[in-house]
Formats: sequence, structure tokens, C-alpha cells
Amino acid sequence: MALTPTSDLSLEPPPESSVFDLDGGRACLDFANTLGSSPPTSEHLNGYADLVAFAAQSKLITPQDAEWLRAQAEAEPATATGVLTRAKRLRKALRALFSRLAAGKRLPEADLAVLNADLAASLSHARVVPANGGGSYRWGWSGRSLDTPLWPISRSAADLLTSDEDRALVRECGADNCAWLFMDNTRNRSRQWCSMQACGNREKARRHYQRVRARRDARDTRTASTVEEAREATAAAVVDAPRSSKQARRKRVAPSAGANATAD
Repeated sequence: MALTPTSDLSLEPPPESSVFDLDGGRACLDFANTLGSSPPTSEHLNGYADLVAFAAQSKLITPQDAEWLRAQAEAEPATATGVLTRAKRLRKALRALFSRLAAGKRLPEADLAVLNADLAASLSHARVVPANGGGSYRWGWSGRSLDTPLWPISRSAADLLTSDEDRALVRECGADNCAWLFMDNTRNRSRQWCSMQACGNREKARRHYQRVRARRDARDTRTASTVEEAREATAAAVVDAPRSSKQARRKRVAPSAGANATAD
């Protein structure tokens, strides 16, 4: 049966499967983001069923395909485990490729070789198929195997890397504790966060706290300086104060009985 992603696919993930955040804007970036940045909850592909769930939620496969893949994985557990290992190797390569791309750095040859190896395996199943009638066509897939979920992922990465326009839009989250990747499709190309609801709000709150603390520290410094200046002024005033009456210079008094005399 041909694998033909459509826009109206729906599949409720099994209770044991993960529900994935799909904010990357491309399947390959969403797949790279299945490895988080905060252990111990960073790994979201804990079994082959999670790989199937990701592909289904991303609408890369049909619900029927997902059902078949889960059943086949039970029949061929060793093969399914091998596909999961291959998927994680591809994911590591994609993370390295697009992270360096976002930073404007040269792409690692070794990671590009990993992508090309998976791409070669997937393209043997690629087909041009009719798209919803009307004489238009699109890419589709032919056949089924346990590595089916990887086919559209490697194709997505190749399409992104070979598009000059899209390649320039790849970004990495600006949060200190997040390395998720995404496409910046904002009008002024100013998107900083993988998700405004998560990293965006958290980073804004952190930066607000830092600004408030900096202002408070500056205010405390000014207050301490003012107190010290007041103490110094008080000390100076005591030193420079007029002498008391006992310390006043002796003054002349009128002589008595023709004698010269002084008095304090």
C-alpha cells in the first residue's frame, strides 16, 4: 500500500506514547527536537512505538500505516529496535547539521553522510503521485517496512538543505537551556524562541527578574553610598566645629591697681 500523507489525517496516540511538540515548521526539525535539552526527560523516543506516534502526529503516515507498523514491530521486535537505533543516529546528525546551519557554520561532513545514507534508502520508495485530482502531483511513497517513518524525515531534511530561501530561516531557540530548532517565518525575521508559550515566556520572566534585581542592587548601592557620605560629612563637621568656651583663647581684661593682669 502506498504511503501518501494528506492534510486530513488524524490519529489518537496510544496511551503509552508521547505527545510531541510540533513547533519546528518542518518534519526534520520537529524530529530533531524529539531530543530535549533537560535530562532526565530529554529523550522522547523511548521505544519504536514513539517513533510511529511521532510520524502519525506529524501526518507523515496514515492511521492505517501506524496500525500496521505497531503490529509489525510486535512480530519483528529485533528489526524494530534496529530501526529505532537508526532513527536516533539520523536525529543526532540532523541536530548537528541544522544547529550549525543556524549558527552560520560549515556543516559537518560526517553528519551529512549519515543523512545521505538514509536519504538513499528512502528515495527508492519515493513516487510522484496525483494530488487530490485536478491534474496536480506531489511526492508520495510506495510500500511498507518498519523504517517507513524515516522516509519523509530524511526527504524533509534534504528539501530544507537544498532550498536557499528556506535554509536561511533555520533558527535555534535563544533560551539558555534549550536547543530546539525551528523555522523563522515572521515578517521581520525576529523570532527567538522555539515556543512563546514555553521558552519565550520563561525567558521573558527571567530577564524581567534580572532587570528588577539589577535596579534593586543599583538602588542599594546608591543608598549605601549616601549613608557613607553622610557619615563622612558628620565626622568632618565634628572635626571642624568651633572650640568650646573652655578652649577659647584667653582674652585681655582691664588691669587692676596698676598691675598688668590676664584672665581666662
